[in-house]
Amino acid sequence: MGLYSSFDTSQYYDDEPIVKKQEPIKEKVVQQEIKKPNAPAISETKRKSLYDEAMKVATSASEYKGQDFRDIYRVGQKVAIKSPSGDVRTGNGRIAEIVAENLMYVWMEDSYKDVNEQWMADFVTDKDTIIPL
Repeated sequence: MGLYSSFDTSQYYDDEPIVKKQEPIKEKVVQQEIKKPNAPAISETKRKSLYDEAMKVATSASEYKGQDFRDIYRVGQKVAIKSPSGDVRTGNGRIAEIVAENLMYVWMEDSYKDVNEQWMADFVTDKDTIIPL
């Protein structure tokens, strides 16, 4: 019995963790001055003309007056697409969706499929040349 008399279960447990007291970090509030660039400020007349040009561009994008893709093409139709520079992006495409009057998605069936067995998609706008097949 002398063998078991020296057995103490406290030898198999970790000591109580020592908790270090952390002092809260004091944040210093530093006010930074806003530095203006060295370039001279834009004059008021130039600022107004830039604003007018920006408004013309913004409204011209919403006022599309070209042909409506929904009236000309249908979903599932075979087409070939050329970029504005004349490069052929797809020679064997199928219209996947006509999103707006000047935007549609075309499955490029002469490319490869992705991991979900979907063809690569091409975004076609009114600036591209669309050739029905």
